[in-house]
Amino acid sequence: MEATKSVSIVMCTYNGERYIREQLDSIIAQTYPLKELIIQDDGSTDHTVDICKEYATRYPFIQVYVNEQNKGLDENFESATMRTTGDFVALSDQDDIWYPEKISKQVAAIGEHDICFSCYDRGPDREHSVFVRQQYQLEALLFAGFAGHTMLLRGDFARTHDHWAMARRIPFMHYDWSLAIYAQLGHGIIRLEEALNLHRYNPSSAIAQELKKDQHVAAYVPYLHGLHEYRRMQRRPEYRYLYIQIRDHASQDFQPLAHKMSSLMLKPGIIALLRLGSLCCRHRSTIYWNDGAKGFMGAVRSFFYPLIFAYNNKKFYKG
Repeated sequence: MEATKSVSIVMCTYNGERYIREQLDSIIAQTYPLKELIIQDDGSTDHTVDICKEYATRYPFIQVYVNEQNKGLDENFESATMRTTGDFVALSDQDDIWYPEKISKQVAAIGEHDICFSCYDRGPDREHSVFVRQQYQLEALLFAGFAGHTMLLRGDFARTHDHWAMARRIPFMHYDWSLAIYAQLGHGIIRLEEALNLHRYNPSSAIAQELKKDQHVAAYVPYLHGLHEYRRMQRRPEYRYLYIQIRDHASQDFQPLAHKMSSLMLKPGIIALLRLGSLCCRHRSTIYWNDGAKGFMGAVRSFFYPLIFAYNNKKFYKG
């Protein structure tokens, strides 16, 4: 394929020496020519920066920056992305492995969309992985985003600070969720139905530790305590900011389902909640990942999805 559009890669690092060489090698091995790889480290105390600088001496398109003070995940990705100059921007974790045609296939598919993303394999290696197919319609994005490491973004969209704004204001939201919402309120998103990278499971990561804790929670607990958390969440200004933004940018003619659901999420009372649950159940095929809402129990889970969402997000805010 003729390379007519330039691509920048953004990788944010923090104590990633264990896996980073494999990820750098997989980026270098992309079949699509890359304009630049921006690496921005957030205060690593291991040899991550040394490894990145070693690669930069061998590959001139690699640029390494080290933050003077820790920025955290979201601010680090945002500020690193503002350094890019490519027509497109791809976001990279430090411990994944990209398959050789990841960028080539995404550039070919993105068209006029703001984001093209792909499915991915998740596990310790490709042979022992599960296939992950995330949802991306705006009604799904009311409850969760999808992985930043799967995204290729239009450069002008990625370098607009406003598109990162929700992650700055909402404690339970990360940058990729904010980007996805603004893309669906703009020129939209397209998904590739094949896995284009391995998202390696790292048992020592913060996310893995949280998931490990959640494994010990009985299945009935979110249903039992979800209503309390949902009502509590509705009173939070950050929660109201999120759904007011979506409601006011959508309409009966543009993203009508998300407009209706976000309006219900702002209303107090059991009637609004029952109507919301009914919509989640009816449209569960575009809300759940990996077709997880099939069958009778899938219908039950989808009806109670707003409560499950509220329960799972209680750890992301105070008060």
